[in-house]
Amino acid sequence: MRAIVLEKQGGPDVLAVTDVPVPEPKPGQVQVQVAYAAMYPMDALVRAGAFRFHPPLPFILGNSYSGRITKVGEGVDAARVGQRVTVNGQWGGYAEFTTPSAEAAAPMRDGFSWQLGTVAVGPTASAWHLLHTVAKAEAGQVIVVHAAAGAVGLMLVQLGKEIGCKVIGLVGSAEKIAWARQHADADLWLDYRADKEWPKKVKEFTAGRGADFIFDGNQGPDTPKNFEAVAQLGQVVFIGAMAGPAPEVKIPQLIVGSFGIRGFQVPHGMALTKGAEFKEIIPKLESGAWTFPIANPAALEQVADLHRAHEARTILGRGIISVGGEI
Repeated sequence: MRAIVLEKQGGPDVLAVTDVPVPEPKPGQVQVQVAYAAMYPMDALVRAGAFRFHPPLPFILGNSYSGRITKVGEGVDAARVGQRVTVNGQWGGYAEFTTPSAEAAAPMRDGFSWQLGTVAVGPTASAWHLLHTVAKAEAGQVIVVHAAAGAVGLMLVQLGKEIGCKVIGLVGSAEKIAWARQHADADLWLDYRADKEWPKKVKEFTAGRGADFIFDGNQGPDTPKNFEAVAQLGQVVFIGAMAGPAPEVKIPQLIVGSFGIRGFQVPHGMALTKGAEFKEIIPKLESGAWTFPIANPAALEQVADLHRAHEARTILGRGIISVGGEI
């Protein structure tokens, strides 16, 4: 079968399609014919050697994917053969076949297309938990969303507006602002690359007070700008580091400004709610009440180019890889 095996870490050039044997399911596993795989930031971080939590090399990339069960291992109900499933948190999606645990292969809703079912639920759950579990956001509060043209960012804008928050979206170009406006209705869009003084715009928008919550998946050297834009008693919540690590934060700065910083990973939120959020998330995505933009699918042979576009931050919508496609 075709697969992208990570033999060594480095730039996108280390990614190439190769032929490997089709894996057989072991006890407790299922064999899945992969339809689509998501281009998640973790894939790029692991490939680059910037994230240490991964299997020993070599292994097949792709931590989130969809497909159809073609075989089952010992101890797994044979009636699951033919079932459409999504898998998150188990590697192997950049391949025509893979063998996740039966428990990890969650049935895909009939109302979801292959592409929507592959990429939408995880980022939407992240946005939901950031607003409801972490921030406990309320109507009238002001939130700032970094990377607001990205998958999690666009969902934060939509969900924040639905709650009744005032939403400021930060993006990296005028093109991205124009594109994001087609999918979400922020109260204010700012190009943080063109306007290095964007915290002043946040302060102006809030009559000098600042934002109640700032959600930052970028970090990088400009991270301290968040502290100029956050309100007293507000919070800056970090969910990633697309722009690299942040400078060290001095605790006296937090005391003087009376604001807090925290981090978040969605599995910790889901462990708390035990999936209760999906009672709202699934119907909203199925009905189109919340829209999730998806980029044009890349072929497996184009994955290196997709990783380059991800690192250049030129992908509009969630990146996705067509492995078997509409199987």
